[in-house]
Amino acid sequence: MRMLNGQDGSILDALLLWKQNVDKEFDGVEPCPICYSVVCVKTHAMPNLECKTCHNRFHSSCLYKWFHSSGKHQCPLCQQPWSGTKVA
Repeated sequence: MRMLNGQDGSILDALLLWKQNVDKEFDGVEPCPICYSVVCVKTHAMPNLECKTCHNRFHSSCLYKWFHSSGKHQCPLCQQPWSGTKVA
């Protein structure tokens, strides 16, 4: 419920976002390891940045927030210097 209040959303919006996440999981799309969601809550985008070392995919907004809050420019999972690519 806190997510709904923070995003000015309705219960219907939350259910639709949840359904998108479930559908994408069944399609084999891996969730972002930072927010644990397939569809980004803020942008409704899929994980679109991939680490060249470990090949995990992240939402760009999650990764940029991670860089800012951690003060690092390393992959959150493999801890190698970030050298990622944008994927479709």
